[in-house]
Amino acid sequence: MKRTALALGVIALAAGGVAGSSTATTKPGVIYVLKVPVDDKGIHIPKDQFTRNGVTRYPRGAEIRYEFTNKGTKPYAVTMWASETVVMKPKGGRATVFINWQYRGDYHYWRSLHGKRIAPVGTVIIF
Repeated sequence: MKRTALALGVIALAAGGVAGSSTATTKPGVIYVLKVPVDDKGIHIPKDQFTRNGVTRYPRGAEIRYEFTNKGTKPYAVTMWASETVVMKPKGGRATVFINWQYRGDYHYWRSLHGKRIAPVGTVIIF
């Protein structure tokens, strides 16, 4: 009788482990590199398979290195989530930000000119 209870306990534990792992939405992954132009009209994040209705979306756990290039005529910095780039020189300045999108939610990004946020403000949705 003890063996049967122990065997059922092991089966239940194994089934619980399988069920728990099947609901995981993230895995250790690849660092994706996105080349993102910034100009006088905004920040242009490339569209991919997760983009919906023009809104940038990524699955939770996505690790992305954004490589910004200022193609505008003014010195811009970019703020995305809690990260801010250095001020990029006009017409060719570059900056990089690495973000591990580990929390679901809506996050905003924008350009700054002389320390002030300027429109348009974009949104990244982590699902």
